[in-house]
Amino acid sequence: MYLKRFVITMGDARVGKSTISRLLLDLYRENNIRLKAYYHGYVNKLEAYQTDTFKIPLLDFSLDNSDIILDSLQDKESSGLRLVLTDMPGQNLPQFKEFEKNIALIDNLNSIGYRVTFLHPISYRPDCPNEYLKPLFDTYGSRADYVIVKNHYFGDEFRYYDGQPIQEIVKIFKGVELNLRQLHYNYYQKLHDTGLTYSKAITVDSPLYVLERSLIFHWIKNFHDEVTDNAQAVKYLGLGNLE
Repeated sequence: MYLKRFVITMGDARVGKSTISRLLLDLYRENNIRLKAYYHGYVNKLEAYQTDTFKIPLLDFSLDNSDIILDSLQDKESSGLRLVLTDMPGQNLPQFKEFEKNIALIDNLNSIGYRVTFLHPISYRPDCPNEYLKPLFDTYGSRADYVIVKNHYFGDEFRYYDGQPIQEIVKIFKGVELNLRQLHYNYYQKLHDTGLTYSKAITVDSPLYVLERSLIFHWIKNFHDEVTDNAQAVKYLGLGNLE
């Protein structure tokens, strides 16, 4: 029985991984979920969520740091911890696969009570299912759980996923499909230009106008409802008790 979750974003570049990570961080905070968060890559896109008591450090994929990762999940500060969220840069699957293989990351996480969930946004591009999602299933299969997020920011057509063999593979492995509603580019850009967490950007202290805050609020709420109304997503994303 796994009591904890290690959620890892995966997928193509510029497909919404960090956007979904931010949405989840707000949802976790709203539900008082105690967690650790990491970023990997050159830029910490979750920086706005850091506080004096909640740091988001770099997750280094070097062998020298492999023990540090696992030890940090078992130290005194991690007592009562039930969730880890790791935001990966785009096109990082080959590097992750090599790192995971070298240190048996998934097996080691299992040994300390963590079950891995791969969180994979997709767009209309064929690379999303063909170059990233399918190799993910080919490599890890039933050793992990999967949440697929259709990001409608890029449009409502997912011709390389819907009705294709990869969608059947997702069903075979009991993967979850969620939808992230489209937010107009202008509002999305203004949201990010605030430099605030999404939850703070919709408060009265935000520099955004009332209409902008309202549209963004409903965009956030719609995705949060997508997650919380899906019992399997609640489980895979560490929001509820795991079996």
